Parts: sequence; C-alpha cells; structure tokens
Amino acid sequence: MKFFTGIVIHGEKRGKEFGFPTANIQLDQSDTTIEPGVYATELILDNEKHQGMLYVGTRPTLNLSQKSIEIHIFNFNRNIYGIQIQFFVFKKIRGDQRFNSIEELIAQIEKDQAAIKAFFATNS
Repeated sequence: MKFFTGIVIHGEKRGKEFGFPTANIQLDQSDTTIEPGVYATELILDNEKHQGMLYVGTRPTLNLSQKSIEIHIFNFNRNIYGIQIQFFVFKKIRGDQRFNSIEELIAQIEKDQAAIKAFFATNS
C-alpha cells in the first residue's frame, strides 16, 4: 500500500460528463511512480475517510497523451478545488487501456466501481 498527498486541481470535467466526476490531483511528491491503471483508493479529506476509484494514465480512449491522476470519490458531491488530500493506493483493478467507444469506457468504469466496492466490502 502506498501513500500520497496532493492538491485538487481543475481538470477537463470529462469524468463528470460520463457520470463519474473526478478530483484531478497534482501530487506533492516528485516521485509519481504509480503505474497506469485503475485502483481501489481511500482518501482523507478534512479528517474524514472516503473510498474511491483512482485512475492513473493518459486517457487513451479520449486520444490524450498527458498523464492524469484522478479520483472518483464514492457518494461525494462537494467542491474541493485547491484542497490538499491524502490518499492510499490499495488494489490495482486493471491496467490503462483504450476502448473502442465512450460507451465501452463507461461500461468498464461501472465494472471497475463495482469491483472496488466489493473489495472494500471485504477488506474494511
């Protein structure tokens, strides 16, 4: 399990368009050695623990190339831009991959979310 801290920054709001709003993270550490993929994550925000889905990668389905670090926080709807968060990286669910359509991507994100919630249900 790895621990990271970062600041929530503005992104392109694509996750919100897909029904999975994300907190885009600018890591404090110069060591950003999180392999691309989707992970179960737990974060601390204002001294409260939250579970979520961490994505690290270049978003190949959207034909982008810049590395992005984003967290979809489960059951959460607050403006947290500019706030420092701490998060733990738990289980890797899958690697980064390109999908043939946005619909395929969304379907996979739904599967990832279900897998992560199941992980936390048995490992909390």
